[in-house]
Amino acid sequence: MIELSAMGWKEAALLALVILTGYLGYALMRLSMLNARRDAEPASPPPPPAPVPAPPPPDLQAELDTLLDARLAPLMQALETRIEVIEDRLDGVSRRIETVNQLPPVAPQYSEALSLAARGLSAEAIAEQCDMSIGEADLVRTLAQSRGLGE
Repeated sequence: MIELSAMGWKEAALLALVILTGYLGYALMRLSMLNARRDAEPASPPPPPAPVPAPPPPDLQAELDTLLDARLAPLMQALETRIEVIEDRLDGVSRRIETVNQLPPVAPQYSEALSLAARGLSAEAIAEQCDMSIGEADLVRTLAQSRGLGE
């Protein structure tokens, strides 16, 4: 028997080369056998194409369209009605926003007086609650009435 401890690197490389050559020969032999077997078998015919479903007869298509229209027509009508209501509400909100944007801003010290005037309080009551003169309170009441806020 060969003693492995006495083997040098040259002998180890030669042994590895012999083993690798043997494995390569075996792999090539298997590949050639597979090719020979594949060439011997006849090619299988391609699978038949999937059947295309025939279009439904015209009278069936017309019935389906009629049923679809009968079910969708009330839904479409209800949606159109709801859209019209929403559009009307949106127009109203837009008009209110435009009105508010067109009003001149009110000084913060007069905002409470303006809200009291809008509730219909007298000039004397507004002057007393907001610590202002009766003339100022009367002016605020006139301003609220001109804006359509008061009585």
